[in-house]
Parts: sequence; structure tokens; C-alpha cells
Amino acid sequence: NCCKVKKLKIWGVIMKDIYEISAIIQENNKDEAEAIAGYSRLLDKVLLSDLEGKEKAEVSLNIREIIADELNHQERLQKLYSMLTMIEPNKD
Repeated sequence: NCCKVKKLKIWGVIMKDIYEISAIIQENNKDEAEAIAGYSRLLDKVLLSDLEGKEKAEVSLNIREIIADELNHQERLQKLYSMLTMIEPNKD
């Protein structure tokens, strides 16, 4: 009986850590979303700017690449979250 209680305490600590870590993962995912929003506003400004065609194309291409990197970070963070919590997004 004493060993059963000890095992439950250990499991409780593990689950607590998992959910604390998963919450931090989601906070980081939120940060990635805010970064994407900022880069999207920057891209909009560049596209509406008076930059010359070649410069505008190069700058906007770079910003799009940065956004793609942030999207990749979101996907990776979501996979970590699902791996830790065993909660997967609904498919519908």
C-alpha cells in the first residue's frame, strides 16, 4: 500500500511537469503567431512602398522566408505539445 502511494506521487509530479512544459510551449507558439503578424504587417508595408521592383521583390521574398520559418516553428511546437500531452488536433 505504501508503494502505491509513492508511485502515484511520482506520477503526479511527472504529469504536473508535462502540463507546465506544455503551457510554456503554447506561450512560445503564441509568440510565434505575434511574430508572424508583425512580419505580415512589414510585408504589407514593403509591398505598398515606393521601393524599386528588384529591391521590393528581394525584400518581400526574404520576409516571406522569415514568415515560413516562423510557421515551421509553430508546427514543431505543436508536435511537441501533442507528443507530451497526447492531445492531437481534431481532423474535422
